[in-house]
Amino acid sequence: MDISFAALLHLGTLFAVFLFSFKSLMRALRNLRILLNLITSTIPAVVVGFSFNEKIEMTFNDTKFLPIFFCITSFLLIIASLKNGRKSLEEMSFLNALIIGVFQTIAIFPGVSRSGATIAGSLLLGFRKEDSLAYSFLLALPVIAGAGVLEIPQMDFQWFYLGIISFLVGLVALFLLKKVVLSNKLKAFSSYCLIIGFISFFVR
Repeated sequence: MDISFAALLHLGTLFAVFLFSFKSLMRALRNLRILLNLITSTIPAVVVGFSFNEKIEMTFNDTKFLPIFFCITSFLLIIASLKNGRKSLEEMSFLNALIIGVFQTIAIFPGVSRSGATIAGSLLLGFRKEDSLAYSFLLALPVIAGAGVLEIPQMDFQWFYLGIISFLVGLVALFLLKKVVLSNKLKAFSSYCLIIGFISFFVR
């Protein structure tokens, strides 16, 4: 059931992200530059993931790293909350996309928020909050799809309701994330990550 459980959760989340970012996806499909930048941003995580797979897996098995990674997320968000850029996705350069990809690579480690890292990277580079959020969602699609599709053969559809729950929870989480970013509440989430990091230092 473990693999089936994970597959259904991945697919439920995938549909939630797809629905939530549909307009952004249509925008990307009409603009080759955005599509190429998405590919560029994905490359660093793929390279690091394959090159250091064993070492990365070690961090998942050793809880002593969790406080550090939670604090990294907190630091990224607090710095990003100070930025309010004006650039759009259409203005993103190859270098910008590569840097955001490096930020996404940090999220390979447990305790580092992927969306938090990529949104922070985009904001620090001077992109608008709306576009930083949209780019983060677009980057999530291939990651979640890849994980879910690989697990489809092991899927047990008697647990189909888990996918529906994952879809609904995913929509709520994405809506809350959007509200947090657009209302400039990243500092609050940064404080939350710092508190969790502090607690995990003592309970690990």
